Amino acid sequence: MIKKIDKNLIELLIASTMIFSFSVWEHMPNIIPNHYSDITSVFWREGIGQGMHATPYIHFIFEYPVIVGMLVYLCSFVARSVTSSFSLAMAYYTFLMDVALYFFAIGTIIMVYKLVTFINGDKTRIWKYFIIMPSFIMFVVYNWDIIAVFFAVLSLYLFLMNKKFKAAIAIGLGIASKVYPILLLPIYIIEVKSWRERFALTLIALGTFATLNAPFIVLNFNGWLQTWLYHASWGIEDSWLIFFFNQMDPKAHYVALGVLIYLVYKGLLETSKKTYNSKTERVIERSFLMNLAWLFGNYVVTPQMALMLLPFYVLISFLPSALIYLSEVLNALIIVLWFTPELNLGNPLIASSPVQWIATSRQIIWLTFFIYVIFREKTKILIKKLFERIK
Repeated sequence: MIKKIDKNLIELLIASTMIFSFSVWEHMPNIIPNHYSDITSVFWREGIGQGMHATPYIHFIFEYPVIVGMLVYLCSFVARSVTSSFSLAMAYYTFLMDVALYFFAIGTIIMVYKLVTFINGDKTRIWKYFIIMPSFIMFVVYNWDIIAVFFAVLSLYLFLMNKKFKAAIAIGLGIASKVYPILLLPIYIIEVKSWRERFALTLIALGTFATLNAPFIVLNFNGWLQTWLYHASWGIEDSWLIFFFNQMDPKAHYVALGVLIYLVYKGLLETSKKTYNSKTERVIERSFLMNLAWLFGNYVVTPQMALMLLPFYVLISFLPSALIYLSEVLNALIIVLWFTPELNLGNPLIASSPVQWIATSRQIIWLTFFIYVIFREKTKILIKKLFERIK
């Protein structure tokens, strides 16, 4: 049995490696044609690929959290040390970054495999709902989101293995990669029984994040703070809010926060009323709901963020397959249309652009998942009655 499991995992890792390699190839800057990536674009900045090599947060403003910043610093330093050619250094930097992301991508696959094994789930779903999904193929080396996905899935696995404090450390590392893994913390706080454990989990998670950020806070607090102020001033991007607010309207941020808080509250409240076969099932569903809350209650919902949903498409078997694939296709279309003026009507960020209609459509599907997970039985009854009336 062990040999069979190992063989299945090896096959998954080989397939994932092949798909990952394709994504690396299509995003390499010196290959013509190539596809845009945020990873390569930052190399053009002063302090990274241009001018004197500098330290993010201390010498220049960098909008990504500290783990991403340090990876960018290390990969660009090595690349520029090897060659003085900007073009060649950019290729080396991109490749080194892709190598780093490969380990996080493979680590995510392994952790998902372990979770599927733990819940005695269907391992073929990893093929169907992860490694062949458009989000994995197109966005695994587009940005750095797979790092946070890895730490989130690792944290979930550790928590279910009753290694709660290690799970909290993984949350802290996830927050230091991209912020969203922080939404696992409310789940853990509710799931544990004592206030002592709740306090400890919170302290460890936030303490891990603070420890990683401490050197930059001490050396240049204002430079470090600009990372977060940058996001606070960011306009609406790929969110349904664009149909109600101007892109740079700060009121949209407050509305988004209100929606996020409500969805987090609603998800945790309604799941506390449901009957589950096990704690594991409840924790996984709650984690999925928190991710959906983040993706609907946010004013910036770029397509690479959809990577956070892939593990749950694997773990939650009752989700409608047609809607999963439709949401993935819509998500991929965002970037397909983004750089083509004839298809995005000249500006992909405006409400009249097909890009924003597509972006909102996949969010509506995600909201549908949120409602369906919470009110599954009621939804089934409602759909049944609806079909009866149609007949």
